[in-house]
Amino acid sequence: MMFRFSLNSLTTRIIILGTVLLLVGALGRVVFLTDYLRKDVTELTSAQLLTIANYVAQDVDRDIIVRRDFLAHVAKTFPLALLGKPQALQAWLGERHDLNPLFSRGLVVLDTNGVVISDYPALPERVGSSASDRDYFQQALRGKAAIGQPILGRAAGIPVLPMAEPLRDDTGKVRAVLVGISALQSANFMEALYSTRIGHSGGLLLISPRHGLFVGSSDPGMILAKTPPAGVNKLHDLTMEGFRGTGITINAKGIEELAATASVPSADWVVVARLPTTEAFTPVARLRQFVLRNTAIILPIFVIFMILMMRHLMRPLMDTARRADRMTLGEIPLESLPVVRKDEVGHLTAAFNRVLGKLLESRAELTHIAHHDLLTGLPNRKLLADRMKLALARAQRSHGKVAVLFLDLDGFKPINDRFGHESGDLALCEVTRRLTSVIRREDTLARVGGDEFVILLSDLGAAPEAAVTSVANKCLAVFERPFLLPHQSCQLATSIGIALGDGDSDQDRLLIAADQAMYRAKEAGRGRFCWA
Repeated sequence: MMFRFSLNSLTTRIIILGTVLLLVGALGRVVFLTDYLRKDVTELTSAQLLTIANYVAQDVDRDIIVRRDFLAHVAKTFPLALLGKPQALQAWLGERHDLNPLFSRGLVVLDTNGVVISDYPALPERVGSSASDRDYFQQALRGKAAIGQPILGRAAGIPVLPMAEPLRDDTGKVRAVLVGISALQSANFMEALYSTRIGHSGGLLLISPRHGLFVGSSDPGMILAKTPPAGVNKLHDLTMEGFRGTGITINAKGIEELAATASVPSADWVVVARLPTTEAFTPVARLRQFVLRNTAIILPIFVIFMILMMRHLMRPLMDTARRADRMTLGEIPLESLPVVRKDEVGHLTAAFNRVLGKLLESRAELTHIAHHDLLTGLPNRKLLADRMKLALARAQRSHGKVAVLFLDLDGFKPINDRFGHESGDLALCEVTRRLTSVIRREDTLARVGGDEFVILLSDLGAAPEAAVTSVANKCLAVFERPFLLPHQSCQLATSIGIALGDGDSDQDRLLIAADQAMYRAKEAGRGRFCWA
């Protein structure tokens, strides 16, 4: 079928509107491109940060390995005979230090008690001081080479990294400990960590997860600072648990940043290269500002055009909606809406009229559902209250009596427990059928709870007590026959409480009285009735 251009067709109008929306949507897609650009910038910057982190980590690892190997070599050639000759030992240490000055704060020899017996270069008050509490001494004393916790040196007064090697005799016994000390900010140790800057405000961090310390940083104020507690920085928490890679996180200062991590295997440290996202995503922000400025110019024009266009197109639909609103508010009766034009709006109106017809047909059904129990079809508590009100009004006019029988099933719970709720539902339906058969059509049988029923009797004649007693006995009798269920037959009984009132009685008090009488019937042995 060929397309016919007609302004009477809602399809034509939607196509025109869609074309306009498509032109404006093109501008919207540019906005979405900023997200894709952010993703690309994130991947590119993350790769660069990871490269920097790996480079610095390798540089730091190389510095530590060189010092560790040098210290091990010195320990192998150490003359134990000099342990009792401090001056000669200091000269020997000086020769090694001058030949290869890797440890900027010198070499130190500790005895097995952790007391410094010689050092080079000599620092005031270092000889004779104790390092017995230091982790590197304790580990070396056990015969293992150690990279100690970065600390503020007692003699040097600056952040240092101690490394230790045990000095053994021929039997393998540790006789002393050789310690090399490097300042964390020295020209020949971890220089790249302090000299490398990333962007304007980014930088590097060197972390010791084992000690929970920032070993080094492009920011001098963070050196030897404690790492943030768990929960402050999610990426940092993952890094402390062993994660290595890149990600976006919020640091302890509340700044969002891109970060990349790399390991320093020799010391079990981590290098972190980081850059604030505000700096990394500067091109994205510029593109977004450009798009927003242009959108701000186009948007008012587009809004004015849409208001005029939609007002013209949707007038018939709005008129129909207003009539429908007046129907729902009760200002006009529910009736079919007029079909103004034979287009899509007209088709929608006709469909609404069909739905309205179905709605009117189902109103009676909904009213029935609102006043009746879904399982048994009996009146529920709400409908029972209405009928009690009418029965009491009739009794007041005729000076008659009204009776309420409150029934509670005995032995119903075991059926649910043993055979399931489906069998219980079948039993309730059979109870409903049997009770219905023993009352008059003008009486009311209602289900007010899980296994609770109420019978409302009115127009009881000259002997109301006898009439009520007869009905109660009939109710008890219908429970004498067993109930046939899918699995087996079961025996049920009922306890009945009876309250008798007149036109001046309160319906709630009648129900309460009958309910209390029912409980007395249960206490008296069940399967019987008791008067209020």
